[in-house]
Amino acid sequence: MRVRARIIFGIVAVAAIVCIGLFLRHIGAPRVVGRAVAPDGTEMCIVQHCNWSAEPFTTSFVYRRAGGNWGAFYFDHQDVYWGGSRPVLDTNRGVAVFYRGSSPAVTFAWASETYTMHRWSRTMTGAQWRLPAGWSPALSVR
Repeated sequence: MRVRARIIFGIVAVAAIVCIGLFLRHIGAPRVVGRAVAPDGTEMCIVQHCNWSAEPFTTSFVYRRAGGNWGAFYFDHQDVYWGGSRPVLDTNRGVAVFYRGSSPAVTFAWASETYTMHRWSRTMTGAQWRLPAGWSPALSVR
């Protein structure tokens, strides 16, 4: 093999290894795929983490009132990768709608803490579970 071909092969191999490493780092870390803050300071996020199994990702909706602890709702434990979720706030109605592509995935009324998961038409009021003090979507999804 000529020297030039070896150099090109080496560069391509290193680039492929770096890209694979960055991809694994991206999907392996807990990720916030959508975030919104209501006028009253309520923070809302769609979070996702990799399960490293045949059930690829666990997706949850988390929220907290200004200064409070985070509460969470189930979305899916066998989910596929979300590249992002576009939130739309309707301040007149007091709701945030998080979209998956062009379809609404979650609607959350922040004043009443009412969560609606659109794909199963499931509505719940109040967090399904509370996360420990100090928990942050940037640190962990569990």
